Amino acid sequence: FSVANDISMLVSSGRRVLSVTRARLLSTVAVASMEDGSLRAHVSRRGREAPALLPRYLSDARGVETFDAVSRPDGVLQLSVAENQMISDWLLPRIRSIAASPASDAHGGGAGLFEQADIFYQQTHGTPQCRAAVAAHMERVLCGGSYPIDPDKLVVGAGCNAVLENLLFALADAGEGVLVPRPYYAAFEFDLRARAALEVLPVAIRRGGFEASGYYPTADALEAAYASALSRGIAPRVLLLSSPNNPLGFCYPEEVLAECWDWAESKENLHVISDEIYAGSVYRTPADGQPPWTSLATVAARRGRQLGPSAHLVWALSKDFALSGLRVGALYTENEAIRTPLQKLNDLCQVGSPTQAIVSRLLTDQLDAATPRKLWCAAMEEANAARLRSRYDRLTAVLDQGGLRYLDAGAGLFLWIDLRPFLSYGDSGPPQRENSGSWAGAVGVEEALLPAREAEQRVSGESRVAESRKLRVGVVQAEAERALYLRLIHEFGLLLTPGASMRSEEPGLFRCVFSAATEEGFEVALQRFARLAAAPRAT
Repeated sequence: FSVANDISMLVSSGRRVLSVTRARLLSTVAVASMEDGSLRAHVSRRGREAPALLPRYLSDARGVETFDAVSRPDGVLQLSVAENQMISDWLLPRIRSIAASPASDAHGGGAGLFEQADIFYQQTHGTPQCRAAVAAHMERVLCGGSYPIDPDKLVVGAGCNAVLENLLFALADAGEGVLVPRPYYAAFEFDLRARAALEVLPVAIRRGGFEASGYYPTADALEAAYASALSRGIAPRVLLLSSPNNPLGFCYPEEVLAECWDWAESKENLHVISDEIYAGSVYRTPADGQPPWTSLATVAARRGRQLGPSAHLVWALSKDFALSGLRVGALYTENEAIRTPLQKLNDLCQVGSPTQAIVSRLLTDQLDAATPRKLWCAAMEEANAARLRSRYDRLTAVLDQGGLRYLDAGAGLFLWIDLRPFLSYGDSGPPQRENSGSWAGAVGVEEALLPAREAEQRVSGESRVAESRKLRVGVVQAEAERALYLRLIHEFGLLLTPGASMRSEEPGLFRCVFSAATEEGFEVALQRFARLAAAPRAT
């Protein structure tokens, strides 16, 4: 049998819930939305495929009875979606005040927030006022004032995913590849594939023990992924880095960023995009053993150079400001050749005038008359960092007491937790890997469930017998992680992000978004984690 047939048999025989593959999910989506066969011709293939690119945990998150202190105290705690529920007391009064009152004296007196010009078309890449405010903020928070951010080189669009998709659309053609160190933000696959039709190229990184440095990308790891893509006929065009990292919760050290950038510049027509959406959510410092926050722009400044035409930054208000509902993201590029295409593409995802006016004020208003040199947003950032630190300390104290391991973190909204001891493989025990020293060559736990055609492409040129073994191992691992994921939901009331959805190289690692609950909910979460820690391990 070919590996494709082997995979097909493994998956179609699938045990329990994991018999639903991506291919079957596509079929389910098509049938559910088009019961009448006559309608099928009116839905494009790409339209049918798009929902299957979204990570499955998002649909799980929408389908559970969630916790409410009054009406559903036994409900599931939603800790899988990267939102920050801790700073509403800062945000809501300020936004309501801005929306309801004239501009402050610092913004032109009594003209009011919404002016006549705002009802007409605006510059597609953002109003001059909004771009100036965002540029000043990015220069202060991302670069610490070390690198100038030119407002004319910014594009403000409807969220980080929108500006990222547009940037990739302008840099690469359909079928070309984007290298992404794994594990990575689960929705990258939707953002990159749904319309831009790019190939996501997961880069195997994990080495050594369970510590942050084992997840740092290296030139060797990038070179291996690059060569593998070329062997399969895919031309990599972009290296996408996420720092502070989602889901791992740490900042890449300067030397790691520099090594990645140097490697990318050694390749022809390969761009680097630095996703710095959590740059303002750093809550632990080198005094805590964490690398200092360093932007790719800061690396450029310290080298006395520009970012140039092949290095780009993206940022948004959805994480640092907990304003995912406002849909405001920004990209910075010094590449003049793509500036006009980006501005035109942004016509499809512009931010409305009222929102841009609010954002301009949020980023530039003073805290109060008594502290004229203090920005309101800077004070909010300090309060947010203190609250993130408090939650991190409280959660890790419970995990430490219960003997649960996690990756030491210091930025972002999450903790990468090791729940491998709870994976159950039945009487046969965990499957044995052919090379116990490294996961770099193994098929990831979710890749094992890809349609047979894609999996066969991934193993072309390699030993099919060995790959068949790896795929079998992958399916068993995927089943075990899915079972644990469901157990966490139904037995312990904890909905975490499963590592498989983030292309983890090992099963049993989960992301916990500790900022996603209210204070009442977080207290309950601590109790539930304590109960989990007290439960018997499977291994």
